[in-house]
Formats: sequence, structure tokens, C-alpha cells
Amino acid sequence: MARRDRRPRRETLSIRDHEYVRRQVERDQRRSDRPRQPQLPREAEDPDTALDRIGIALLLLRVFLGVTFVYAGLDKLIDPTFLRSAGPGSIAAQLAGFTRNSPVAVLIEVFAQPFPIVTGVAISIAEIAVGLGTLSGLLFRTSVVGGALLSVLFWLTASWATTPYFYGPDLPYAAGWVTLAISGPGRRFLVEPWLARLVDLDEPYDEAWSLGRRHFIEGGVLGLGALAIAALGGTFGSRILSPLFRSPAETSSGSGGGTDQASSDPGISQESPAPSPIDGATSTPTGPVVGTVAKLDRQGSINFLVPSSGDPGVVLKLSNGTFVAYDAVCTHAGCTVEFDPGQQVLACPCHGAVFDPAHHGAVLGGPTDTPLTQLPIKVDNRTGVITLSG
Repeated sequence: MARRDRRPRRETLSIRDHEYVRRQVERDQRRSDRPRQPQLPREAEDPDTALDRIGIALLLLRVFLGVTFVYAGLDKLIDPTFLRSAGPGSIAAQLAGFTRNSPVAVLIEVFAQPFPIVTGVAISIAEIAVGLGTLSGLLFRTSVVGGALLSVLFWLTASWATTPYFYGPDLPYAAGWVTLAISGPGRRFLVEPWLARLVDLDEPYDEAWSLGRRHFIEGGVLGLGALAIAALGGTFGSRILSPLFRSPAETSSGSGGGTDQASSDPGISQESPAPSPIDGATSTPTGPVVGTVAKLDRQGSINFLVPSSGDPGVVLKLSNGTFVAYDAVCTHAGCTVEFDPGQQVLACPCHGAVFDPAHHGAVLGGPTDTPLTQLPIKVDNRTGVITLSG
């Protein structure tokens, strides 16, 4: 009896289980019938296309950095004031300015300041060689590493006083050079394959173009090219290239026209202009002579050397007829400021600092907040001679 009593219960449970399974199947079926979002297949990018795109980006960076450094080296060689041992705008004056705030001032004083012209020529040729190597691909990694080292050197000297740091131009250049050093030159517009075919026309490429031989030939071609361009800039630059790269005002001022070059010779004041009313005029001058009223009336400004410091100085005639003098060393990076008679300001040609000579050399703009050092002067009403009084 007990067995028969349990059989209907087992059948009842079995039917319930079947019903549960049926409902589950129907539910799953309804879910499966819902529309699904189509998944679009991802197209794999062609590796050659990706490499071409990277190559174009590297080519643009190569052209920019290479052309810029060749231009920078030529600009120094054709500048009539740069390769001088003294005077405004000279390499000597710039080196003296760098020693005031650079963290490598000791190295500048030991290795660069005793040989200013050699230092200037070496930097110019190095910039040209780096630019040519970057453009051509010859000794590419050596060239871009050299460019990175030069940019870091310029950051530690010319741009060190720039605040905030992102106003300085040299760190971005260094970052660009490091990028090229890591990535390589790419596959476009390289001279190396052509040079290999030219040198070894009848020998297998791998055997003839060994690593040592390749570096020797590439270095020779690159060095001769840099020296040739440097010689062109140094010999014919002021006559042929200066009108292309430099303004007429810069050319005339460097060749002797315009303002006087730095000189401690008091002969620059041997003129006898007619007396004119001068603010702050005093008795007979006793200090170092820096100019005359007549010369300032013609030129608007006169450059001179400050005897006490050896810095370049400038004496100006302002639009209101007053005379002022300043230490012409820019308080940003030590370049020599220049007087703009049109805007009546002293402007730094290196990084764009602008100073107001009518208000004690106050900063009007640029990457510095320190005004120029004003120099006390005396003007003789009778002779028109201007002298330093302190």
C-alpha cells in the first residue's frame, strides 16, 4: 500500500517539473528573439599606412629643427657684431651676461670667456652641422643628440632666467631633439642610401657599406658641408646674405652706421655743438664721456661701455628732450637691448623683453620683471658733452 500511495505523488512532482522546465524554455526563447545591436567589425589599420603617417610627422619635425639650426648658425656668422671680443651684441658681452645667472657660470668663465670668438665660431659651425645632419639623415642620431645637447646648453645659459620656464624656447627644442633621437629619421628623404650607391657601385651593399666605413664617409661629407656653409656665411654673408636674413637697421648698425659701437675712447665726444637747454645739466664734466648732445640729436641713441663693469650701455634722447642712460644688459638673459626710436622703448632682440626708458627702465613686457639699471649722467650746457657721474 505504501508503494502505491507514493506513485501518484511521484507522477505529480514529475508533471510539475516538466511545467517548470517548459516555462524556462519559453522565457529563454523570448529573450533570444529580442533584436541585438549589430557589432561592426573593426578594420585593422594597414601597418604601412601607419608607418607612412609617422614618417610624415617625423619629416616635418626634421625639417623644422634642421632648417632652424642651419639658420641660427648662419645668423651668428653674418651678424657683424657677434664675432667680436667686446661691444654690444658680441659673443663676449653675451657670455659676460650668462655668468650673472647661469648655473654653469664657472664653466663659462673657465672654458668660454677666455676665447669668445672661438666659442662663437664653434657654436655656429656646430649648429650648422646639426641642422645638415638632421635634414640629410647623415650621422642622424649623432646629429640629433648634438642638437639636444646644444638646446640644453642654451637653456642653462640664455634661457635660464626665463620665468615661468615655458616662456623659454630652448626646452621645447630639446624635447623635439630627444623625440627624433628615440624614433630615428623615418624612411623619407634620406641621403644615406644614395651615398652608399654612389660610393660602392659594384659591391654588395651590406659588405661595402660597413658600419665603420659608413660613419667615416658620412662624417666627412657632413663636416665638409658644414664648413663650406660656414665659410660662405663668414666671408660673403655680410654682403650677400645679410640683406636676406637681417633688417637694414641691424646691418647698418653693425657696419658702423647708426649708433656708435662699444668703445671706451673719449674721442667720441670731441664735438662742439651749440648750447641747448638740458634737464639736469651741470658744470664741466669730470667723468667718463659717453656722447654729445649733437650726436644724440642726429642718432637718438649712443652705445658705449660702462667703465665700472664692462657692460654695454646706452644713452638716449627721449621725445620730451631729456637725456637718460642705462646699462644695456637685459635683465632676463644678458643680451644687449636696443633702442627703438619709433616706440621710444628699449627692446631685447633675443627673447622680446621691452623696457620703458622714460620711467627708470621699467618692464613693459617679456619674460622678466626686473627693470634695467639706470646710470647717472651729467650734461655740460656749454659744450654739450655727456658724461657718467657715478
